[in-house]
Amino acid sequence: MTVLQDSFVRRIFFPMLAGVIALLVIVGVSLWLTYRTTEDANQVINERQSYELNNTLLDLLQDMETGHRGFLLTRDPKYLEPYNAARPRVDDVLKRLREAAERDHRSVEPIDRISELVAYKILEMASTLDLARAGRYDPVRDLARLDRGKAAMDTIRTTLGQSIKRSNDAVIAHLANMQSNSRLLTWISLSASLLILLVIGAAIWTATQYTRELVRARHAVEAANASLEGRVKARTFDLTLANEEIQRYAYIVTHDLRAPLVNIVGFTGELESGLKTVQDYVAGTSNEQGTAERAGAPDVAEVRTAVTEDMPEAIGFIRASTTKMDKLINAILKLSREGRRQLRPERVDLKAVIESTVASLQHQLAERNATVEVENYLPLIVSDRLALEQIFGNLLDNAVKYLSPDRAGEIRISATESPVGVQIEIADNGRGIAPEDRERIFELFRRSGTQNVAGEGIGLAHVRALVRRLGGEITVESEFGRGSKFKVRLPKYLTVNTETKEA
Repeated sequence: MTVLQDSFVRRIFFPMLAGVIALLVIVGVSLWLTYRTTEDANQVINERQSYELNNTLLDLLQDMETGHRGFLLTRDPKYLEPYNAARPRVDDVLKRLREAAERDHRSVEPIDRISELVAYKILEMASTLDLARAGRYDPVRDLARLDRGKAAMDTIRTTLGQSIKRSNDAVIAHLANMQSNSRLLTWISLSASLLILLVIGAAIWTATQYTRELVRARHAVEAANASLEGRVKARTFDLTLANEEIQRYAYIVTHDLRAPLVNIVGFTGELESGLKTVQDYVAGTSNEQGTAERAGAPDVAEVRTAVTEDMPEAIGFIRASTTKMDKLINAILKLSREGRRQLRPERVDLKAVIESTVASLQHQLAERNATVEVENYLPLIVSDRLALEQIFGNLLDNAVKYLSPDRAGEIRISATESPVGVQIEIADNGRGIAPEDRERIFELFRRSGTQNVAGEGIGLAHVRALVRRLGGEITVESEFGRGSKFKVRLPKYLTVNTETKEA
């Protein structure tokens, strides 16, 4: 009996030892991957903050420049509202940029350079405004001809654009690292589960073989010692002890080895749910432009808590969220590429552009029993043809898609002209837009009303970005359930300053 017990212990010990070693390796690798993911997540947070601050600073300066230019052109104080609203916030954003650079142990020299350029630009705008308010427009024109303010703003745009691109590239790289770590951890967990199952199977097989050997031994004892009850009792006692020992080993196999397997599986499940806070933060803020903050979004403190406390239980969620993130990033990259495209001013017949767009929508119009009325006179302007085609293509496509099924669709396109610009109106009798959605429809990845039409919420955000790049503005008037009217205001001539302006 001792020989059998020794053989059983040896056969069960080595598989168990292999399982324990495998578990230790898995735990070590998991902790290492968790540490790497935590570091990447922290970098994502820091880079997103830098990205947002640079974007905010650029938007504020562009708002100030827009208000400044509008006042000088019209002498109407209402055009200074963007300037006055943005001016007090610039210093705070610069301060936060410096604090972020110091916290991340990055050089503050670029921040100092930007601060100097911003200070010069603000001083130049304030000086020209003071001269304009005093009615001294000749000195204002003299200062403008020097192009110093333009040169400063161009340098600011270039520097901030480089910072924004660096932050965006860093975020994408760190997210790719996190996704790679998640996949690696998943494969490790699956391999570990398979290994542990093999170890359990080997242990059970060994226990079964051992039991069969015991049964055979018992039968041999009973046959050889049928007349020796004492020896039979001794064998029976040995068998009882052996069965108890088998039960103990079975407990080890089913509990001590199964428990680590459950922990690994549970650990993987925790990892798969833990990245949600970070991706909510990134998806919610990577898709927003300017200074608008999404309601209910986690703040930095909450995200840091999730990273440092919950992230060791949260990596696997990246795998489930890969498709959605890929769509957002692709959408952002699409907008980014459009924002970097050089505008090419040329003489454009708006009527020809719009009629071409309407012609491309004839099939959809016929399906919805809809008609499009284009005013006889639409002006000629000097602008970027491709941008105009994209603007009116998106607006007309939306007008057709969101027509009401309860009535025949009617879309009317008209224009008004002023000495410095044109306003194109696209009115429809579609389902309309609720008052609370009339501004949010221009935000990235935001849509209004019932989501029964395919789309990702980037069309109108792209339109507003293009219109602003062309030096114009877009607004909407709508009565819910009755229709909407989009108004696109554009300058007659796309100037150099307008061309370099980023949305």
